[in-house]
Amino acid sequence: METGVPEPAERRGDATAAPAERRGDAAASPATTASAGPTAPATSASAGPTAPAGHPGWTASLLAERPAPDLRGDLSRFGVGLGLASLYGLALGARQGGVSFAHHAAGVPAALVAVACLGVPALTIVLTLFDATLDAPRALSATARAAAATGLVLGGLAPAAALFVVTSASDFTAALMGMLGLAVGGVIGVIVLLRDLRAALQRDGGLLLLAGHGAALLGFAGFAVALALRVWWGTLPILKEGVL
Repeated sequence: METGVPEPAERRGDATAAPAERRGDAAASPATTASAGPTAPATSASAGPTAPAGHPGWTASLLAERPAPDLRGDLSRFGVGLGLASLYGLALGARQGGVSFAHHAAGVPAALVAVACLGVPALTIVLTLFDATLDAPRALSATARAAAATGLVLGGLAPAAALFVVTSASDFTAALMGMLGLAVGGVIGVIVLLRDLRAALQRDGGLLLLAGHGAALLGFAGFAVALALRVWWGTLPILKEGVL
C-alpha cells in the first residue's frame, strides 16, 4: 500500500505536465513557423537557376550600332562588307568564267567604294550649308555599317544568283536577275546609311532646318543610286551583254 500511494501523484503530475508541454509546443510551433516562413521563399529563389547571358552572333555584331565611332572597327566592318559583296560578283562571273570572275568580283564592291569616297564626303559638305554638324568619324561609321548591310544581302543572294545566271537561257534574263540582286542590296545599304546619318544629326541637334536636311539626304540617295549603277554598268560585263 505504501508503495502504491505515490504512484497516482506521479501520474497526476505527469498528466498535468503533459498538457503544459503540449501547450508550450503548440505555442512555440506557430512562432517557429512564422519565423521560418519568410526565409523559405528567399532560399528557394536564390537557389533557382540563373539564365546565362547570351552572346550576339557574328551577323548581329557586324550590324550592331555602336555608341561611339571606332576607326579600326569601322574599317574592319567596311572591309567585311566589300568582301561579302565580291562573293556576289563571283556568282555573276560564273556565267562566262575565266577572267570574268575577277571583273565581277572587283566590280560589285567598286560601287560601294565609289559611294563611300565620293558620295558621303559630298553629302557632308552639303549638310554644312544647313548648319548640320556631321563629323567625319560618324560619317565613316554610318558608311561602314551600310556597306556591311549591303554585303550581307549580296553575300546571301550569291548562291541564288549563281544558279540563275548559269542556267538562264538568255543573256537578258541573266543580266536582269543579277541586276535585281544588286538593286536589293544597294537599296538596303542606302536606307541604313540615311537612317544612321539622320540619327547622328538628331543627336547633335542638327535638324533645325528639317526640310533642307531631308532634301539633302534624298538628293544623296538619288546620287548614290545613280553612281552605283554607273559603276556597275562600266565594270560588270554581264550587264552589257544582257542589253546589247
